Formats: sequence, C-alpha cells, structure tokens
Amino acid sequence: MSPRRVADIDTLRANLLTHAQAVIARDGVEGLTMRALAAEAGTAVGLSYKAFSSREELLWELTWPSLTALAQQLDDWGARPGGELADRLMEFSDIHHASVAPDLVDHITRGPRGEELLRAAVDAGITRSWAAIMTEFLLTRQGGGDVRNDVDVEAFGFVITAAMHHVLVTEKPFLAPDRPTLARYIAGVAGQITTGPGHP
Repeated sequence: MSPRRVADIDTLRANLLTHAQAVIARDGVEGLTMRALAAEAGTAVGLSYKAFSSREELLWELTWPSLTALAQQLDDWGARPGGELADRLMEFSDIHHASVAPDLVDHITRGPRGEELLRAAVDAGITRSWAAIMTEFLLTRQGGGDVRNDVDVEAFGFVITAAMHHVLVTEKPFLAPDRPTLARYIAGVAGQITTGPGHP
C-alpha cells in the first residue's frame, strides 16, 4: 500500500472515530451502526468498512482513547483545588456522564475481549477505581479542613461513587434520578461530611 493511501485511510479512520463518538453520545452504543456512522460522517457505508473491518473493531478502537481521555479528566478534576464540595462532587458525576467511555467499556466487557481490555487498561494505568479516586479527593479535602476529621472518607468515597455508578448504568424500566435530583442528593451528602457550625 502506498504511503499516500495509508495516510488517506488513517485520516478516514480518525474522521470516523470522531463521528462515532458523536453518534454514541447522542444515541448510545447500540445506536452506532455502520450505516448511522456513514450518515453522521456524510460518507458512503462502504468507506466505513475500508477503515474498519467491522463495527466491533470500530468500537474497540474508540474505547482506548475514550478511556484515556476520561482518566485524564478525572486526574485533572482530582488535582484541582477549591470549590464547594457539592459542586465538585457533581463535576465528578458530570465528567462520567459526558464521556462515551463508560458505555463503550460496558459493551466491550460483555464480549469475548472484555477481560483483555480491562487488563490492558489497568496495566497501562489509564483506569482506576472510581472509589479510589473519590477517596483521594476526600482525603485531600479533609486535610484542607473542608471535610470533618471524624468522617471515614474511604467509606464515603465508596458510597458516593457506588451511587453515581448506579445512576450511570441504570436502564429501563428502572429510573435513575434526573440531574437536579442527583444534585440535591449529592448536596445532602456533602452537607453531612463538611465542616461547619457544630462539627469539628
């Protein structure tokens, strides 16, 4: 294959991956078909198959950079100081809701290569336990005096992220709270663990 043809295929792949993210963000992983991708990208369906041998290859290729981007966003979130605790906890939830990575990982892990993906992501350090990230964040806030000293931040980190995970993965017929309700719940939890009048 000539260098120009390889470059053209690489450009096509990058373009299709960008459009695939848009389709998944709007319609979910199940809404991403090669036909839907072609419509989103404004190309013929056959071009999608020139770039990717199958829908599963496309999803696999999309998962790794999506996971990497999510991990970077979470690292940035955890490292940023300040802000009201409830607002910062909602940011954590919003980062996950805005990312296509959780849906992609859910899809891939249900297939034959799921364990391979998770093992590679852990080995590369691009995925960590949400509870561990939240615990580190709460420990930092506790050290800064924002979270009460008597709070078991590991327990709260686990419970907060377990609740957020529930909201993220809940499917019909079960209902997850909408964003304003989730924000109220998170504000209630934050109010229980923050320092203030009557708390050390």
